[in-house]
Amino acid sequence: MSKKKFPRSSNPWLNGFVIVVSLLVCSLLLLVRTPGMTILGFSPQWLLMWLVAWSIKRNVSIAVLVAIAVGLLHDSLMVTAFPSHIPGFVLVAWLTASWRHQRYLQEDFISLALIVFIMTFVAETVMALQHLIFGFRSFGDIWLDYQQIALASAVLSSLWAPLICTPLVRWWNQVRALDRQ
Repeated sequence: MSKKKFPRSSNPWLNGFVIVVSLLVCSLLLLVRTPGMTILGFSPQWLLMWLVAWSIKRNVSIAVLVAIAVGLLHDSLMVTAFPSHIPGFVLVAWLTASWRHQRYLQEDFISLALIVFIMTFVAETVMALQHLIFGFRSFGDIWLDYQQIALASAVLSSLWAPLICTPLVRWWNQVRALDRQ
């Protein structure tokens, strides 16, 4: 009986370590407000950037499941968990994973920054709609806050996206390439 030769695979423990540490770093960055990292008191969407990097080359179902987990993590770090980040993160993961076969979805840092900019607007729009639907505040107040929050958060997130997204996307591409061998 001959031994079956399996293809060389990447180290799943190392990949798991990278996933956990990167999520931990992004979660801790949510809690930090350092000068130069905020505009109008708003900071980048660190977990959203991580989610975009994760969803770029994943199946929609896996991206959505991870988005739910990341949304729960984000909500657990906030004082109030309602309205939730889960619906916005699920939509972001679904859109990003759905666009993975498109030619205009590249993995260079400019494309990643643009994707993060757009996806931040998507997530903030879902958050504003939750405020509107559940009647927390008036439309006028929501509209004024939405403009400030969405723009400040999108600009900051897109500026910091190359720092978070590019290394993670490259790492996961390397892991996928080793798994295919």
